[in-house]
Amino acid sequence: MQRAYLEAMEIPVWVRKELAGQVPDFVSPALRLGPGSGHVLLICAAVDEPASRIAADIARSLKSEPVWAWPVPDEGTGNIIATVQEHLFTTVILFGEPLAKQVFNGAAPEALGSARLLVAPCLEEVAVSPAARQTLWKLICKAHPTGRSGSPAG
Repeated sequence: MQRAYLEAMEIPVWVRKELAGQVPDFVSPALRLGPGSGHVLLICAAVDEPASRIAADIARSLKSEPVWAWPVPDEGTGNIIATVQEHLFTTVILFGEPLAKQVFNGAAPEALGSARLLVAPCLEEVAVSPAARQTLWKLICKAHPTGRSGSPAG
């Protein structure tokens, strides 16, 4: 959506040549995108998870409003790389190793096109485990999706 908008305004979008025609060697489930306009895509396991208290806390810790997404198996298959490129996401965080295996049919890559991909503990675990929250916080700080160094909250 953001890419189409920029192209309609005749603003060139830079894409590395070797990634421009990249097609994944896996078939991922279709993703339903929730509202949001930031450059961070947060992928959770179920539609109700973005409404949880911990999800709201995570969203507030980021500089811009993230876009939440979840797999929708009933709607066939999708191409997560195309989704990331179309919306110009720069950071993708998947919540839970089982979800990463579901989305990528195995191990998750380190990047999706030009976006960095991070696998965090599942949201249920983050909600109850201080160690899981600390792991997530370190991933967020490492990725710097907030545009700040140090603390994502400022």
